[in-house]
This record gives sequence, structure tokens and C-alpha cells, in this order.
Amino acid sequence: METQVLIIGGGLAGNMMARELAKYQVDVTLVEKRADVGFGVSKASNGYLYWGMAWNVSVALKAIAHEVGHASKEAEIKKENWNRSGYEYWNSTLLRELDIPYLWTPIMQIATNDQELKILDVLEQETIARNMYYRRINKEEILSIEPNVNPNAISALYDDQAGWKTYYPWEIVMALYENARQNGVKYMLDTEVTGFSQNGGFQIAETTRGPIKAEFIINACGADGMKVAQMANACDFSLQFFKAHVVLMDKAIRNLVNTSVAILAGPGRLKSINPVQSGNLLLSSIYTPTDRPGDVATDKQILDDLFGMAQDVVPSLSKRHIVAYYATSRVYSARDPDEYIIEFAQNNPRFINMVLRMPGFVPMPAIAKDVLGMLADHGLSLTSRNDFNPDRKRIPRFSDLSNEEREKLIAQDPKYSHVVCRCETVTEGEIVEAIRRGATTIDGIKYRTRAGMGRCQRGFCGPRVVEILARELNIKPTEVTKNGGNSRELLYTTKELHPAREEVTA
Repeated sequence: METQVLIIGGGLAGNMMARELAKYQVDVTLVEKRADVGFGVSKASNGYLYWGMAWNVSVALKAIAHEVGHASKEAEIKKENWNRSGYEYWNSTLLRELDIPYLWTPIMQIATNDQELKILDVLEQETIARNMYYRRINKEEILSIEPNVNPNAISALYDDQAGWKTYYPWEIVMALYENARQNGVKYMLDTEVTGFSQNGGFQIAETTRGPIKAEFIINACGADGMKVAQMANACDFSLQFFKAHVVLMDKAIRNLVNTSVAILAGPGRLKSINPVQSGNLLLSSIYTPTDRPGDVATDKQILDDLFGMAQDVVPSLSKRHIVAYYATSRVYSARDPDEYIIEFAQNNPRFINMVLRMPGFVPMPAIAKDVLGMLADHGLSLTSRNDFNPDRKRIPRFSDLSNEEREKLIAQDPKYSHVVCRCETVTEGEIVEAIRRGATTIDGIKYRTRAGMGRCQRGFCGPRVVEILARELNIKPTEVTKNGGNSRELLYTTKELHPAREEVTA
């Protein structure tokens, strides 16, 4: 097949680029090796949209988390501009167009000892220098706002104006995917790139579903970005990888804190507890280096350390309220961990490498516009479309609706009257709609509807979700997978394990 722009990678960067290019009269194709979009690094982002005081905390945390590499002043200014303009575009436009639900919370940075107080003083000066809003509050004010935080709190910086927005990162990726696809972008999932060649100025990508001829290629593969660039002889960078451990707490303690509360305690260590849009509490991450891309194995000692850090913020936190824990990948440039890789390959002016560092979601709209400019400068014609539709509506979330809205929905489709996931109140109607929008796996259903994300972790709804997937996709239950490939949920039928025997009669 042929296309003008081939995007490799179905995460945040790839889908944002696909949607931005869909605004123009450009033929665009995106290939993704996994069974669905957003199944890589993107799905396990912490999901924070922020600027203001939170940006200064982010800069301070990441600046002391790496001992090698220092971004140039020009790169620092570009990075800050990307984040500011990206944040503004999310707020003014994208969240509304893509119909993304979010939770807004104030932010409180606490100090409980002299060392933390010095860090707080530095953060205050940075906030003043950038002319950002904050309030310095004392112990009485801290405990009046959040009575369950560490009683040793001395002082805090408090932002109850900008704060930050918490969202589901996978929903943003899937919303971008849905909107790009409805505007004509072609998607090839379960399609892995295996090599490259060039022919008369065109790029040829060899894939597991045949060759694709393109004018331009965008390598947006995240953790696999270096591997793909090397296949194209377009790699002059290397990557370093970190694991981030995350702990999710039960909704039963949702009111333990109502503010995103944190202590920046030292090099790379942010102790925090954050309310998220689902009503759970999310405990802060601990980053540990790994030499394996995609390494998501959890470590008990790190999880214990992480929980202990959260208890430093709120001492009454209890492990009995843990719902889930997991580890996820984080990717940084080894050339300079403080910089993003957004560049044409030195020996190929039609091959762009894109490797995002943290933060990734906040600046991505601004980065995408810069990449469009790069493509235009290298010969891609960008003529605006008059028929681009920027709006996407999310799947109706039964648990969020009023009784009147529920009755109307059930009248339209009786499947919405059947609750499949009790913990999250997810109906059969939502699951069927998720399949219609592209879900083909258990995780595809989970990320689109939250079925299986509750306290029982699929203990109740798991078999029913498998049954609905098999029915709607017209496949056998044993062909249903967790996330594609060989991740089958059911390996055998009962009769395959227990062959029929002759009946013994009396």
C-alpha cells in the first residue's frame, strides 16, 4: 500500500500526530504492533495535566533525579514553552473536543523538617520568578484543609487556583484514535515493522502485513524508538529506561485527602497522594533504572518503600485498602535525559524520530504543531480540510448518569440495563459500544469502560466480559485474549481437559 505519512507507534505521540495531520489533505497511515492503541508506555502515565506551581515541582524533581546530561538554555526555554502552550490548548480546546472527563484538585507541597523546608523555599522562589500563583500556608491552615496529613507539617505551598487536572491517560489516546479514524486516518493494528528501504526518494517500511510506501515516516514508538530507528539506519541516539511503581487505593477511603498532597523529600523522591477521577487515591511513583525496555515486573521492596513514603504524607493510610499495584516503563534520552528527541535523522530528511520524556501528555499538542512545521519545511504540502470534524463523544458512562438519563439510555438500548461490572457499575451496553469502537481484547474493554478496574479486579465480571467479546467478535471464548498475541484468557474447554468417558450404569 501507499501513503504520504506513515506513523509507527499507536501511543500518545503517534495518535496526536495522526489527528493533527487529519486536519489537512494528507493521506496518513498509522501502524501499531499491539492489538490496540495506547497499550505501551502511554496507558500507565500518572495522568496529570498541570502548569503553575506544579510545573516547578516537576522541574525540581526531574532535575535532581538524573546525574548526567544537562539541557541547553535554548532547550529549556523550548521545553517550558511547549508545556505552557500545550497546557493552554488542552484547557481551551482538546478536553472539550475529545469529551475527556477529568478531576480538578488543588495542590499542596508540604515540609515536615528543616531539610524539606529548604526545598520548599527554593520552590517558592522559582514560583515567584515565573510569576505563578501560590499561597504559603502554616501548620494550622494545612490541617484545616487536610486534617489527615502528617501532623509534623511545618509549612506548605498551596495552589488552589491552577491546581491540576487528573484524567485517564488511556482514554485520551483512544479518543485521539477514534477522532483521527473518523477523519480518515488508516490504522493497521497487530502490524509490526520489520525493516526499511528507500526507493527513488520514497521510504519503504516492511511490515508483517506487507510493505508500505511513504513520503515521510514518523517513528513514534516510545520504548521501541531506538530499535526502529536502527532498522532504518536513522539512529544517532540511545535510550535509558526506568520502571515506575504505582499503587492504587480503594474508593472507600476517597475522602482521606481531597487535595493532591506531596512532600518533595530529596533526590528523585516525591512522596504524594493524589485523588483521581475514578474516586481512588493514587500513590506516587518510585523510579528505578532497568536495562530492559518494557520491563514492568514489580518489586515487593519498592512497593513497600512506596507505601511507606505515602504514609509519611498521611500516616493513617492502610495496606488493607490497596486495590491494585503495577509497574510501568519510563523512557529518557541517554544523550541528555532532560531533552526530548524530536528531530529528522541526520542521514534521512524524511524520517522523524520522536521520543517523549516526562511530561509527555502536557506538551504534546505543542510538539505536534512543531512537527507539522518540520514536515512542511521538508516538502509536505499542508492544505487545510473544510470537512475536518474535531469532536468525539465518549461512551456513555452509566455510573455517572442521573436516573432520568439512565432511563433514556435503556429505552434506546436495553443492554444498558444489564450491569456486568458491579464494582464500577459498567453495563453490557457500554461493553458492546467499546467493541464497536475497536476493542478486541479484555484490556481494550477495561480501558474504554473500566470493567475490571474495581475492588474485585475482574473476579466477578471477567467471565462475562469474555463471553460478550466472543459473541460480538464471533470467535470462540478460548480465542479471547487479555491484550492480544498469545495472552489467551482461556487455554482449553472443559471437555478438552476431561475427555468424554463411557458412562457406567448400575
